[in-house]
Amino acid sequence: MKRIVMTMLLAASIAGCDQLISKGPELQENTEEYFKAHGIVSGQVNELRIGGTLFRFPAGVGLNPYTGQEAIRTRDGSPMTLSQKECLEQGKCERVASPIVKGQADKVSLYLLDDGKGYLPTEHPRGPFYKGATGLFVEIVIGNGYRENVADWRTSTAMKSAVLSQDNSTNIGLKKYVFDNGKNNSDKSLFYVAENLRTPKGGSLVINCKSKYEANNGFVAEPAACSAIYQTPQGFSVAYVFSGEMQLPRWHEVHLAVTSFVDSVIVK
Repeated sequence: MKRIVMTMLLAASIAGCDQLISKGPELQENTEEYFKAHGIVSGQVNELRIGGTLFRFPAGVGLNPYTGQEAIRTRDGSPMTLSQKECLEQGKCERVASPIVKGQADKVSLYLLDDGKGYLPTEHPRGPFYKGATGLFVEIVIGNGYRENVADWRTSTAMKSAVLSQDNSTNIGLKKYVFDNGKNNSDKSLFYVAENLRTPKGGSLVINCKSKYEANNGFVAEPAACSAIYQTPQGFSVAYVFSGEMQLPRWHEVHLAVTSFVDSVIVK
């Protein structure tokens, strides 16, 4: 819904500027019509191509696909050398309709039991991680466009903030870094680095967690929601979100469940 609102505001702001090519109405996300356009049928085996990789998901896996229905391209077809904003402002780029193609998506999300032994069959779960009757679920997002920097995880923008503390003695096999995120003096960003576990591209697995908020103490250097992302040899990315409080102590088991599931649904 947020994407739809932002698209409407953006379209309104540039009306009359000859930057938007006329197109039909966009399909609303998380609707039966939207799923049907992607070729998703609930309760059946579904195939989706993301980037150059074809995936086949078992029946019972609730899939939530996403495809951007608008693209920005240069008017003469040349490679884009400016930012999208600059390119549009200078009239060198245009917005074009990018229709959904059946059997394809920019990304897809789903929920997997954190032991890898079950799925959430609905496409509309609540929250970034979900606790069901059978256990804790992890949200997985398979997408395209992310490029992993394997040289040094601290070179990313998020890691340029001041280090408040470093703990190499956690008993769960992770090195903990606490950073000032620059947004709030009491707010912190937590990074847990598994330096003995490498991603498929050869980098360190980095788990980023939001700091926990306590009514009496404010933000504390303990994890709330956590996420990790890595790029595969095929080029697509895998991101997953889980509970820092309930699942971070079992991060390695969660990671193996995610990687095993993703490997099992790759067709080619």
